[in-house]
Amino acid sequence: MTPTPDTLAAFAEKFRLDALHLANCGSWVLSLRPAQITLGSLVLSLRSGATDLAALSMEESRDMAAGFGLAETLLRETYGAVRLNLLCLMMQDPVVHFHILPRYDRSIDRHGLTWTDADWPGPPTIGPVQTAAPVLQAILQELRTGLEHAAGT
Repeated sequence: MTPTPDTLAAFAEKFRLDALHLANCGSWVLSLRPAQITLGSLVLSLRSGATDLAALSMEESRDMAAGFGLAETLLRETYGAVRLNLLCLMMQDPVVHFHILPRYDRSIDRHGLTWTDADWPGPPTIGPVQTAAPVLQAILQELRTGLEHAAGT
């Protein structure tokens, strides 16, 4: 199914794709999730705005795998994530995208907060979360720095 321009614009605005952009992964965009369920929560979204997984081309499928790999490496190296949960819910936002939730078996003190993955080792609870703008910007900067270091090695 082809999205309307309004659908794409609403998706980009909701997830703040421009402001929270981390990397282009071919036909996908990796960005910081505006609401941090766990420290370093990300979104991998399809640039075309397609609304069906079955419509992915071979190239888009390869790029998706590369995006997941980049996210995993970045979150393990930056925060010591133990696992990643990849959720493709698409219930409210029809554009193909994945919520990437790093999982931790310990608490992490960062940015004046103690981040605890209360659901570890079970499935994460997805609910409304507020992340203060300064904290979000600090996480974004850490992850961007992590990407720069990864590119330099």
